[in-house]
Amino acid sequence: MPTPQYAANLAEQLSSMIDGAPKAVDVVQLAQPDVGTVQKRLKELIGRVAEVAGLEQERPTVETQRVRTVMSLPGQLRATGFHASGAMSVALALAPFDDLFESDPGDDELVALSQRVAEGLGLQKLVPGDESLTFERLWRVKAAGGNQKGTMTEPVLCRAIGAYRHYVRELPVYGRASVTVELAAKGRPASASVSVRRFAGDEGGKTIAKAAVRKPADAARDVAAHLVEAFGGQEELKSTGLIAEWFRFGYLSLSRRHTQGLLAPFYIASIAVEREYEASAHVIAVSGSEEQFMRIPPGRRTSAPKRPAMAA
Repeated sequence: MPTPQYAANLAEQLSSMIDGAPKAVDVVQLAQPDVGTVQKRLKELIGRVAEVAGLEQERPTVETQRVRTVMSLPGQLRATGFHASGAMSVALALAPFDDLFESDPGDDELVALSQRVAEGLGLQKLVPGDESLTFERLWRVKAAGGNQKGTMTEPVLCRAIGAYRHYVRELPVYGRASVTVELAAKGRPASASVSVRRFAGDEGGKTIAKAAVRKPADAARDVAAHLVEAFGGQEELKSTGLIAEWFRFGYLSLSRRHTQGLLAPFYIASIAVEREYEASAHVIAVSGSEEQFMRIPPGRRTSAPKRPAMAA
Protein backbone atom coordinates (compact mmCIF):
# COMPACT_ATOMS: atom_id res chain seq x y z
CA MET A 1 0.00 0.00 0.00
CA PRO A 2 1.45 3.40 -0.97
CA THR A 3 2.49 5.81 1.78
CA PRO A 4 -0.16 8.54 2.27
CA GLN A 5 1.06 12.01 1.35
CA TYR A 6 0.56 13.48 4.83
CA ALA A 7 2.80 10.75 6.30
CA ALA A 8 5.44 11.39 3.65
CA ASN A 9 5.29 15.12 4.42
CA LEU A 10 5.70 14.46 8.14
CA ALA A 11 8.71 12.20 7.52
CA GLU A 12 10.29 14.89 5.36
CA GLN A 13 9.75 17.54 8.05
CA LEU A 14 11.35 15.31 10.67
CA SER A 15 14.40 14.31 8.65
CA SER A 16 15.10 17.98 7.85
CA MET A 17 15.49 18.66 11.59
CA ILE A 18 18.68 16.61 11.89
CA ASP A 19 21.80 17.77 10.07
CA GLY A 20 23.39 14.37 10.33
CA ALA A 21 24.09 11.43 12.60
CA PRO A 22 27.28 9.51 13.39
CA LYS A 23 28.06 6.47 11.28
CA ALA A 24 28.37 4.21 14.34
CA VAL A 25 27.93 4.49 18.11
CA ASP A 26 28.70 2.33 21.13
CA VAL A 27 26.08 0.11 22.72
CA VAL A 28 26.82 0.43 26.44
CA GLN A 29 26.19 -2.18 29.11
CA LEU A 30 24.43 -0.92 32.25
CA ALA A 31 24.91 -2.13 35.80
CA GLN A 32 21.71 -3.28 37.49
CA PRO A 33 21.07 -1.52 40.81
CA ASP A 34 20.22 -3.52 43.90
CA VAL A 35 17.90 -2.29 46.65
CA GLY A 36 20.76 -1.71 49.10
CA THR A 37 22.63 0.49 46.62
CA VAL A 38 19.51 2.50 45.80
CA GLN A 39 18.84 3.11 49.49
CA LYS A 40 22.45 4.11 50.18
CA ARG A 41 22.44 6.66 47.36
CA LEU A 42 19.05 8.00 48.46
CA LYS A 43 20.26 8.56 52.02
CA GLU A 44 23.31 10.41 50.68
CA LEU A 45 21.13 12.62 48.47
CA ILE A 46 18.81 13.37 51.42
CA GLY A 47 21.83 14.42 53.46
CA ARG A 48 23.08 16.80 50.77
CA VAL A 49 19.63 18.33 50.19
CA ALA A 50 19.11 18.77 53.93
CA GLU A 51 22.49 20.47 54.26
CA VAL A 52 21.94 22.89 51.38
CA ALA A 53 18.40 23.68 52.58
CA GLY A 54 19.55 24.24 56.16
CA LEU A 55 17.52 21.39 57.66
CA GLU A 56 18.43 19.45 60.76
CA GLN A 57 20.40 16.32 59.94
CA GLU A 58 18.33 13.44 61.27
CA ARG A 59 18.07 9.76 60.45
CA PRO A 60 15.23 9.34 57.94
CA THR A 61 12.41 6.88 58.37
CA VAL A 62 12.62 4.09 55.77
CA GLU A 63 9.76 2.22 54.10
CA THR A 64 10.85 -0.47 51.64
CA GLN A 65 8.06 -1.21 49.17
CA ARG A 66 7.93 -3.65 46.25
CA VAL A 67 9.12 -1.27 43.53
CA ARG A 68 10.50 1.66 45.51
CA THR A 69 11.88 2.86 48.82
CA VAL A 70 10.35 5.90 50.52
CA MET A 71 12.36 7.84 53.11
CA SER A 72 11.27 10.90 55.03
CA LEU A 73 12.27 13.44 57.61
CA PRO A 74 8.82 14.10 59.10
CA GLY A 75 7.74 17.68 58.52
CA GLN A 76 10.87 18.42 56.48
CA LEU A 77 11.18 16.30 53.33
CA ARG A 78 10.17 13.11 51.52
CA ALA A 79 12.35 11.08 49.17
CA THR A 80 11.76 8.16 46.79
CA GLY A 81 14.20 5.71 45.22
CA PHE A 82 13.10 3.37 42.42
CA HIS A 83 14.56 -0.14 42.63
CA ALA A 84 14.37 -0.94 38.91
CA SER A 85 16.26 2.09 37.63
CA GLY A 86 18.00 3.68 40.60
CA ALA A 87 16.19 6.97 39.94
CA MET A 88 15.68 9.23 42.97
CA SER A 89 13.67 12.27 43.98
CA VAL A 90 13.64 14.45 47.09
CA ALA A 91 10.94 17.04 47.85
CA LEU A 92 10.96 19.47 50.76
CA ALA A 93 7.79 19.94 52.80
CA LEU A 94 6.96 23.30 51.25
CA ALA A 95 3.39 24.30 50.52
CA PRO A 96 2.85 25.49 46.91
CA PHE A 97 2.73 29.15 47.94
CA ASP A 98 5.52 29.06 50.54
CA ASP A 99 8.75 30.93 49.75
CA LEU A 100 7.52 32.75 46.63
CA PHE A 101 9.92 34.90 44.63
CA GLU A 102 9.41 38.63 45.24
CA SER A 103 10.04 39.21 41.53
CA ASP A 104 11.35 37.33 38.50
CA PRO A 105 15.13 37.90 38.44
CA GLY A 106 15.42 36.79 34.79
CA ASP A 107 16.81 33.76 33.00
CA ASP A 108 20.50 34.39 33.68
CA GLU A 109 20.04 34.73 37.43
CA LEU A 110 17.72 31.73 37.69
CA VAL A 111 20.08 29.52 35.66
CA ALA A 112 22.99 30.64 37.84
CA LEU A 113 20.99 29.84 40.99
CA SER A 114 20.11 26.42 39.60
CA GLN A 115 23.72 25.63 38.78
CA ARG A 116 24.87 26.85 42.19
CA VAL A 117 22.43 24.52 43.96
CA ALA A 118 23.32 21.62 41.63
CA GLU A 119 26.98 22.12 42.52
CA GLY A 120 26.12 22.32 46.23
CA LEU A 121 24.27 19.01 45.95
CA GLY A 122 27.23 17.42 44.18
CA LEU A 123 25.04 16.18 41.36
CA GLN A 124 27.84 16.15 38.76
CA LYS A 125 29.77 13.72 40.99
CA LEU A 126 26.93 11.19 40.72
CA VAL A 127 27.94 10.25 37.16
CA PRO A 128 31.28 8.78 36.00
CA GLY A 129 34.11 11.24 35.46
CA ASP A 130 34.19 10.79 31.67
CA GLU A 131 30.47 11.63 31.41
CA SER A 132 28.66 14.91 32.05
CA LEU A 133 25.46 16.58 33.18
CA THR A 134 24.75 19.60 30.99
CA PHE A 135 22.20 22.32 31.67
CA GLU A 136 19.38 21.99 29.13
CA ARG A 137 16.48 24.29 29.94
CA LEU A 138 14.67 26.39 32.52
CA TRP A 139 11.03 26.12 33.52
CA ARG A 140 8.99 28.55 35.57
CA VAL A 141 5.93 27.80 37.72
CA LYS A 142 3.75 30.88 38.04
CA ALA A 143 0.39 31.69 39.59
CA ALA A 144 -2.12 34.52 39.31
CA GLY A 145 -5.52 35.27 40.74
CA GLY A 146 -8.68 36.86 39.40
CA ASN A 147 -12.10 38.02 40.50
CA GLN A 148 -15.57 37.46 39.09
CA LYS A 149 -15.20 40.48 36.83
CA GLY A 150 -12.21 38.90 35.14
CA THR A 151 -9.65 41.25 36.61
CA MET A 152 -6.36 39.39 36.97
CA THR A 153 -3.43 39.98 39.26
CA GLU A 154 0.13 40.04 37.97
CA PRO A 155 1.59 36.52 37.80
CA VAL A 156 3.88 35.57 40.68
CA LEU A 157 6.93 33.35 40.23
CA CYS A 158 6.42 30.38 42.56
CA ARG A 159 9.23 28.05 41.50
CA ALA A 160 12.04 27.84 38.95
CA ILE A 161 13.21 24.45 37.69
CA GLY A 162 16.56 23.80 36.04
CA ALA A 163 16.78 20.64 33.92
CA TYR A 164 20.01 18.85 33.03
CA ARG A 165 20.84 16.20 30.42
CA HIS A 166 23.20 13.27 30.98
CA TYR A 167 25.76 12.69 28.21
CA VAL A 168 27.36 9.26 27.76
CA ARG A 169 30.07 8.80 25.09
CA GLU A 170 29.20 12.38 24.04
CA LEU A 171 25.61 11.39 23.24
CA PRO A 172 22.57 12.73 25.17
CA VAL A 173 20.45 10.24 27.10
CA TYR A 174 16.81 11.12 26.39
CA GLY A 175 13.73 10.25 28.39
CA ARG A 176 12.94 12.07 31.60
CA ALA A 177 15.15 15.02 32.46
CA SER A 178 18.34 13.40 33.79
CA VAL A 179 18.45 15.82 36.72
CA THR A 180 16.09 18.54 37.90
CA VAL A 181 16.64 21.20 40.56
CA GLU A 182 13.53 23.06 41.71
CA LEU A 183 14.12 26.40 43.44
CA ALA A 184 12.05 28.50 45.80
CA ALA A 185 12.82 32.11 46.75
CA LYS A 186 16.47 33.10 47.25
CA GLY A 187 17.64 29.89 45.59
CA ARG A 188 16.43 27.58 48.34
CA PRO A 189 15.97 24.05 46.97
CA ALA A 190 12.34 22.89 46.87
CA SER A 191 13.04 19.52 45.23
CA ALA A 192 15.62 17.60 43.24
CA SER A 193 15.44 14.51 41.05
CA VAL A 194 18.07 12.23 39.55
CA SER A 195 17.15 9.87 36.69
CA VAL A 196 20.45 8.66 35.26
CA ARG A 197 21.27 5.10 34.23
CA ARG A 198 25.03 5.37 34.86
CA PHE A 199 26.32 6.25 38.33
CA ALA A 200 29.90 6.86 39.42
CA GLY A 201 31.37 3.58 40.68
CA ASP A 202 29.04 1.38 38.65
CA GLU A 203 30.48 -1.84 37.30
CA GLY A 204 28.76 -1.27 33.93
CA GLY A 205 30.05 0.82 31.07
CA LYS A 206 31.46 -1.92 28.87
CA THR A 207 30.97 -1.47 25.12
CA ILE A 208 29.23 -4.62 23.93
CA ALA A 209 28.83 -3.62 20.28
CA LYS A 210 29.51 -0.90 17.75
CA ALA A 211 26.13 -0.17 16.17
CA ALA A 212 25.82 1.06 12.60
CA VAL A 213 23.47 4.08 12.64
CA ARG A 214 20.42 4.31 10.38
CA LYS A 215 19.91 7.29 8.14
CA PRO A 216 17.60 9.96 9.64
CA ALA A 217 15.23 9.74 6.66
CA ASP A 218 14.64 6.01 7.23
CA ALA A 219 13.94 6.56 10.92
CA ALA A 220 11.61 9.48 10.12
CA ARG A 221 9.53 7.25 7.85
CA ASP A 222 9.27 4.73 10.69
CA VAL A 223 8.03 7.45 13.04
CA ALA A 224 5.35 8.53 10.55
CA ALA A 225 4.25 4.90 10.09
CA HIS A 226 3.99 4.40 13.87
CA LEU A 227 1.82 7.50 14.20
CA VAL A 228 -0.55 6.40 11.44
CA GLU A 229 -0.82 2.96 13.04
CA ALA A 230 -1.44 4.46 16.50
CA PHE A 231 -4.44 6.33 15.13
CA GLY A 232 -6.00 3.23 13.66
CA GLY A 233 -5.04 3.52 10.01
CA GLN A 234 -4.46 6.00 7.23
CA GLU A 235 -7.95 7.40 6.76
CA GLU A 236 -8.27 8.79 10.28
CA LEU A 237 -5.40 11.26 9.86
CA LYS A 238 -6.32 12.72 6.48
CA SER A 239 -8.02 15.81 7.93
CA THR A 240 -5.62 16.14 10.85
CA GLY A 241 -2.88 18.72 11.29
CA LEU A 242 0.46 17.03 11.99
CA ILE A 243 3.21 19.31 13.30
CA ALA A 244 6.77 18.03 13.69
CA GLU A 245 8.12 19.73 16.84
CA TRP A 246 11.58 18.14 17.10
CA PHE A 247 13.57 15.09 16.01
CA ARG A 248 16.66 13.99 17.94
CA PHE A 249 19.30 11.26 18.02
CA GLY A 250 20.85 9.77 21.16
CA TYR A 251 20.49 7.10 23.80
CA LEU A 252 17.14 6.39 25.44
CA SER A 253 16.36 5.83 29.11
CA LEU A 254 13.12 4.01 29.90
CA SER A 255 10.76 5.00 32.71
CA ARG A 256 11.89 4.93 36.33
CA ARG A 257 9.91 1.74 36.95
CA HIS A 258 11.65 -0.26 34.19
CA THR A 259 14.93 -2.10 34.39
CA GLN A 260 17.31 -1.52 31.51
CA GLY A 261 20.40 -3.50 30.56
CA LEU A 262 21.76 -1.35 27.72
CA LEU A 263 22.09 2.14 26.37
CA ALA A 264 21.38 1.81 22.66
CA PRO A 265 20.85 4.48 19.96
CA PHE A 266 17.39 5.80 19.11
CA TYR A 267 15.75 8.52 17.10
CA ILE A 268 13.08 10.32 19.14
CA ALA A 269 10.39 12.59 17.66
CA SER A 270 7.84 14.93 19.18
CA ILE A 271 4.70 15.48 17.09
CA ALA A 272 1.67 17.64 17.77
CA VAL A 273 -1.64 16.36 16.43
CA GLU A 274 -4.43 18.88 15.94
CA ARG A 275 -7.90 17.51 15.23
CA GLU A 276 -11.33 19.07 14.98
CA TYR A 277 -12.33 18.51 18.61
CA GLU A 278 -9.05 17.67 20.33
CA ALA A 279 -5.31 18.22 20.26
CA SER A 280 -2.60 15.92 21.55
CA ALA A 281 1.18 15.58 21.66
CA HIS A 282 3.10 12.38 20.95
CA VAL A 283 6.69 11.31 21.55
CA ILE A 284 7.75 8.37 19.39
CA ALA A 285 11.09 6.55 19.57
CA VAL A 286 12.42 4.21 16.89
CA SER A 287 15.66 2.27 16.68
CA GLY A 288 18.65 4.38 15.70
CA SER A 289 20.71 1.45 14.48
CA GLU A 290 20.42 -1.08 11.69
CA GLU A 291 20.38 -3.86 14.29
CA GLN A 292 17.84 -3.44 17.08
CA PHE A 293 19.49 -3.91 20.48
CA MET A 294 16.67 -2.85 22.77
CA ARG A 295 12.88 -3.00 22.63
CA ILE A 296 10.62 -0.35 24.09
CA PRO A 297 7.77 -1.56 26.32
CA PRO A 298 4.46 -1.04 24.49
CA GLY A 299 2.55 2.10 25.38
CA ARG A 300 -1.14 2.81 25.26
CA ARG A 301 -2.83 5.66 23.48
CA THR A 302 -5.92 7.16 25.03
CA SER A 303 -8.08 9.61 23.21
CA ALA A 304 -10.94 11.82 24.26
CA PRO A 305 -14.22 10.68 22.72
CA LYS A 306 -15.51 12.63 19.79
CA ARG A 307 -18.09 15.18 20.86
CA PRO A 308 -20.45 17.20 18.67
CA ALA A 309 -19.84 20.92 18.59
CA MET A 310 -22.13 22.86 20.89
CA ALA A 311 -23.86 26.03 19.84
CA ALA A 312 -22.75 29.14 21.71
